[in-house]
Amino acid sequence: MSFARQASLLLILSLLSACAPSPPEVVRPAGSPTYPPTQYVEVLQSSPTRPYQELAVINVTGDPGSFRSQVLAQVTEQARLAGADAVILQDLSRTTPVSTRLNPTTGTYESTGGQLIPAFKGIAIKYR
Repeated sequence: MSFARQASLLLILSLLSACAPSPPEVVRPAGSPTYPPTQYVEVLQSSPTRPYQELAVINVTGDPGSFRSQVLAQVTEQARLAGADAVILQDLSRTTPVSTRLNPTTGTYESTGGQLIPAFKGIAIKYR
């Protein structure tokens, strides 16, 4: 493989990894039962009316500018692996502050920031 091809491949891989969300944080209550992974996880915006048991709390935060769908997919995948029937989702996304600075090379002001940092907290649940 030529050097140019290796350099191109390395650049592509680094760009793809820069957009990936951070690893999920999964917290399971002590003594909670374990279940086999499920095939489908329902995404809920609020607690369901039917009885359920909490299996885990899942927190995932993406890098600034990463896709919300990537972060949400990690939450649902972790809930699926925990054996959840559904996940109660809370959107914790925020926007980085905008700052303005003088570029000494061009003599103009530049704005940076204002990027969305996608973040979700999910409570994985099993219906009773």
